Amino acid sequence: MYKIIQSRFIRFFLATITLLTILVMLPIYTAMALPYGTGKYGTCTYNTCGITLTSSNNISVGVTPSDGTGDCSINNDSVSVLTGSSTGYTLTLSTNSTSTSLSNGTSNITAGTGTYSSPTALGINQWGYRVDGVGGFGSGPTSSLSNTAYPISTVFAGAVANNVPATTIVTSSVAANPAVTTNVWYGVCVNSSLSTGLYTGQILYSATTN
Repeated sequence: MYKIIQSRFIRFFLATITLLTILVMLPIYTAMALPYGTGKYGTCTYNTCGITLTSSNNISVGVTPSDGTGDCSINNDSVSVLTGSSTGYTLTLSTNSTSTSLSNGTSNITAGTGTYSSPTALGINQWGYRVDGVGGFGSGPTSSLSNTAYPISTVFAGAVANNVPATTIVTSSVAANPAVTTNVWYGVCVNSSLSTGLYTGQILYSATTN
């Protein structure tokens, strides 16, 4: 059994003059093989039990709130897993800290209150993720939005912190060769009450052979 982890840096920027908000994620890669004997014997052939995890180089979600009511934007990250393991893989998601907020000093964009099983529409000055066709998200299809008036009906989950079990967003029982890509959608809703500045956080993807 092999496990690979990818941490993506999130930057959420609210410009001073235009109130332009941008969510950007930049990749940091780490890979780890689990101890010998922890996997299931015979689940893959020689030299095919490895696993590779990749995602988009950067993701930007820009919002220019027009007033105190707020606006929302949505964009996606393409997360690809490649493995020859005949028992498939599991892909999880969490933040990479004990905080679930995107922070700029004492000012925060909080994670939405929805969960993987019971996602909800984003509140104002909140962010979240969704994956079409799994959990309680519904089939979608989700599409990108830019500066759409708040509220929006698309539902999201708040990412969990790394001091609790990560959320499983994909479970496969077959090999992913060629690679299988999952679209993880990120949404944010903000209004002009949010302090200007750079809001940062990290999302952690983890892929493990079953």
